[in-house]
Amino acid sequence: MTPQPPRRQLKSEERGEIIGMRKCGATFTAIAMNLELKPDTVRKVWNYYEETGHVVPPLRTGRPPIMTDRDRRHLKRHVKASREHRREALSDITTTLKFNVSEDTLCNELKKLNLIYRVARKKPWLHPAQKLARLKFEKKYEDWGFEEWSRVIWTDEMAMQTASNGVKVYIWREPDEEHNEDCVKLTFISGFKRVKVWGAIRYGKKSKLVVISENVEKGKKLDVETYMIEIMDKELFNFWQEAMEECGYVYVMEDRASPHQGIASARRRQLEEVGWEGWGPRTWPSSSPDLNPIENVWHMLKYAMRKREPRPRTEAELVQALVEEWKQLDMDKINKILLTMPDRLIAVKKANGAAIPY
Repeated sequence: MTPQPPRRQLKSEERGEIIGMRKCGATFTAIAMNLELKPDTVRKVWNYYEETGHVVPPLRTGRPPIMTDRDRRHLKRHVKASREHRREALSDITTTLKFNVSEDTLCNELKKLNLIYRVARKKPWLHPAQKLARLKFEKKYEDWGFEEWSRVIWTDEMAMQTASNGVKVYIWREPDEEHNEDCVKLTFISGFKRVKVWGAIRYGKKSKLVVISENVEKGKKLDVETYMIEIMDKELFNFWQEAMEECGYVYVMEDRASPHQGIASARRRQLEEVGWEGWGPRTWPSSSPDLNPIENVWHMLKYAMRKREPRPRTEAELVQALVEEWKQLDMDKINKILLTMPDRLIAVKKANGAAIPY
């Protein structure tokens, strides 16, 4: 059967012409021939005008919505009710709420409610004692301003490795270019090298980047002795001394990573006798990378490394690339990150100690 062509809606000008010609005495057949319309269409336009006095009918309401406003409110409350509900599949939601709608319809309704299925962000799990420690930290330093936070040295480590086959690569291509040499990701026998980098920042300054080789398979990792000898007694000490000379006093932040403990704690107590102060493994809130601005700087460094072409393939290339990119990081951007500390503490208070979006 030949499909029927879609019905054409008459324009308001056409309706006006029909009514005008009819008022002048023209027949329905004559009007239809003149305007290339069906006589029945012309008759309906005239009858509607005589009955209502209107030339153009009101807009059609269309098919009524499948879900009511009440259904949408119920849907939103359900999805946001708990951690488990936020992870429910569309089929489970329709079953639970007894909605007689398709999954596509439910997905569209959720989008209208600004609820979109996204990849969950990774954040450290915090138990009640850790949340309480974060709240105590916020309470103690809530009155700090630029003067105090600008005197803090933020330190941390980050692992980096040479290119491997596990990273997804997204490209722009046409359908028939799937195997084009410019469009494929070249793989190789994985033998990636891994290094640990240490760095420190304070307002207006970056330390030198310390790079330490690691071999996870052979158990060669950054340990407390290496941390004390290669970092604490060298670059961290030098960076701290420089800051003390410029600022008069500074605070040093070190998290609770295992290399920062043991004999490193003993070295820290020795340094406290000559003015060292700050937060160490015993005082820094555990599982709190969102309170350490240098974590955002590591993201800047990783982004710069991903943009490098070609990607480092050897340990020597990786070390050279890391040092080069660290030196080129924009200090103005780092300063802006450091100035977010008051806002971070406010966010911790609002979240009642839970993880915050930093």
